[in-house]
Amino acid sequence: MPRFRIGDTVFLDGQPAKVVWLSENANEIEPMDEYIVEFENKQRQFAISSKLTAQKPQAVYNREHDRGGCHDQTY
Repeated sequence: MPRFRIGDTVFLDGQPAKVVWLSENANEIEPMDEYIVEFENKQRQFAISSKLTAQKPQAVYNREHDRGGCHDQTY
C-alpha cells in the first residue's frame, strides 16, 4: 500500500507539494513507491517515497548557544 495518496500534501526538500501521481512498486527487492508532486508554482517533480515527508522538517536547533553559564561554574 502506498505511503501517500493522490491529493496528499507532502514536503520535498522542505517545500510543500501535492501528490498528483503515484506508482506502487511492491515487487522490488526493497519496495519503494514513486510519486510526481506539484508545487505551489505548478512545477512538477518526480520523487521516491524516501525523499518525501508528511510534515515540514523541524529547524535544526543549536544547543551549544543555549547553554547556561551554570554548567561551567564550580561550587
